[in-house]
Amino acid sequence: MDRSYLIEWARRSRGMTQVELAEKAGTSQATLSAYERGLKSPTLKVVQRLLEATGHDINLRVHIDWVQHLHPDVVPFWSPSILWGVETPACFARLTIRDSLRDGERRTFHLLNREERKRAYELLIQRHHPDEMIRWIDGALLIDVWDELDLPDPIREAWKLAVFIAREPFDVDAEWYAMEQIVPGQTSQVWNRQTKRLRVPKPPPPRRSRFDPRPPPAEG
Repeated sequence: MDRSYLIEWARRSRGMTQVELAEKAGTSQATLSAYERGLKSPTLKVVQRLLEATGHDINLRVHIDWVQHLHPDVVPFWSPSILWGVETPACFARLTIRDSLRDGERRTFHLLNREERKRAYELLIQRHHPDEMIRWIDGALLIDVWDELDLPDPIREAWKLAVFIAREPFDVDAEWYAMEQIVPGQTSQVWNRQTKRLRVPKPPPPRRSRFDPRPPPAEG
């Protein structure tokens, strides 16, 4: 996407004027106008700052290549080059689709339920198009149930590489992250825009005893 269009789209989507965005992002209206008109080309760092001022962010998107397989023992199916993630709550949706593995009736699968998710994934993988699979199949949740899915051998073979890549050990040194060797608080899909610490209330002062050591007055 063109950087000038991206900046203008982000600004207009928030109903901001050039003056408002320039002031919030710490630049001039003239410079912002030049960016949007394509007269000047901002660096990615500048684009990021401008987008953050509108409440947006530059993000990475995984590109997946799909291959259709024609096998004599099963109906045509698709396999991906790599697995992907589906954000919550979509990955736990109540998904209603036609059950073409059984009687063709429409059924609802609650993806939060592990057993129902397995049945839905079996159906999606065997009978549905990639456009539908990427919306509802989460890679991590798929790996969790992969060995339990009832899938024909040709499909397992076609998905083997993507599953292997997803299962490849990923060693993480938390201290290395903390030393800011990478951008802290940010992944390819999300970033920590703001973190607010709660103020710990001060404990109330200790109650002073009003004990009077003197004996009570005698009754007379």
